[in-house]
Amino acid sequence: MRTLKTQSDHDKMVKTMADKFEREGMQVKADHIGHRNGQPPSIGGYIPDVLATAMSKKIILEAETPETIASEDTRKQMQAFSTVNGAEFHVIVPKGYTAEMRQKAREWGINIDQVWHMEV
Repeated sequence: MRTLKTQSDHDKMVKTMADKFEREGMQVKADHIGHRNGQPPSIGGYIPDVLATAMSKKIILEAETPETIASEDTRKQMQAFSTVNGAEFHVIVPKGYTAEMRQKAREWGINIDQVWHMEV
């Protein structure tokens, strides 16, 4: 469960990545931030934070906070998102949590194509 502060941090990371992918010319849908294109469709019973597509490229992105990195729900979401054929799976975490996120993914046997971090 996130605090108001970490929910705000989560939403800031989602918006930052949605904006980044849009600047790169991708079509974006994002959850939690009232994105003008709406939220992504459910994948394996979970809605990703960001879905960005362009031609033959698809990126599924999840934003995690310190409270959610090691949660069972995060593991289940990541298993669903990391196994979508033809899609890259990306994760963004607050600065200083990249190693912890990579370690949990290794423990869970989950492949993350790119781990981003930002100051929140």
